[in-house]
Amino acid sequence: MVRGRKKRAGRGISFFTIMILLPLLVTIVMQNMQLNRLMAGMGQAGDTGAGEVADEVLIGIVAKEMDVGFEEEALRAQSVIARTNYLDAEKKGTKKPQGMSLEEMQEAFGDNFNKIYEKLKNCVNSTENQVLTWQGDYIYAAYHAVSSGSTRNMEELYGDVHTPYLSCQECHDDTAAEGYLAVYYWKKEEFLQLVNGAFPEAEAGDTSQIQVTARDKAEYVLTVQVGGISCGGEEFRRALELNSACFTITDTGENIRIVTRGIGHGFGLSQHMAQVFAEQGKDYREILAYFFPETELTQTEKIK
Repeated sequence: MVRGRKKRAGRGISFFTIMILLPLLVTIVMQNMQLNRLMAGMGQAGDTGAGEVADEVLIGIVAKEMDVGFEEEALRAQSVIARTNYLDAEKKGTKKPQGMSLEEMQEAFGDNFNKIYEKLKNCVNSTENQVLTWQGDYIYAAYHAVSSGSTRNMEELYGDVHTPYLSCQECHDDTAAEGYLAVYYWKKEEFLQLVNGAFPEAEAGDTSQIQVTARDKAEYVLTVQVGGISCGGEEFRRALELNSACFTITDTGENIRIVTRGIGHGFGLSQHMAQVFAEQGKDYREILAYFFPETELTQTEKIK
């Protein structure tokens, strides 16, 4: 009798466990089925013709390049940028933008994978075959996370290029972005050792020999004097792993303090500002026109 009750109790527990786990199992199966369907579509990416790029590829690129929680109009703007840069690289035979794989997206987005994937797919599809051009060819569709408060003029950094569409555009709202300001401290000896290690030919003997010597209109550093050599602001930024080349160097007595403004190189579209514009009701065409003046939104088939 006791054994019978135990047996019935065991069956009851098993049934209860199955009922609890069943929704989870169904979710896992459905996600795997969705992933398999998407992977099957990914396998057809090579069937696209010249001047085309598979939507699945662009979705992965946009997922890697921009916060997927952003407004759809901001993501649409990034979709056009991704397509432009991908096809421009393909045309020139240079390295193409790399995106997240489906497996990486599923791992990153977890239970929200299907919802986020459909959101990105909609943004890519709604900008189908659209690219940014200037004088009939793809532009360099630069972008960064947060500006210093203004985007940069490319021609101030590279005097031998002509990119009127990469000019200074005000981005006041970027100054309120998360991570806009970053502060770095080093002991003087540590800072000198770090800089001389990055630029051994400089042979700087004192931190006073490390000075900013030129800035552009957006206040990004163009050149830094490091001992006996002059290096670029972006080169100095990369060597010290700074958030931005918009920085100041201050001797506080015992330490050297560097304060940066913005995140990224500062050229082209500011992603934070694009999000602000989207929240204000601007569509992706308006956003792209603001950051890339003098450019045209063109269908890929019109590119020779």
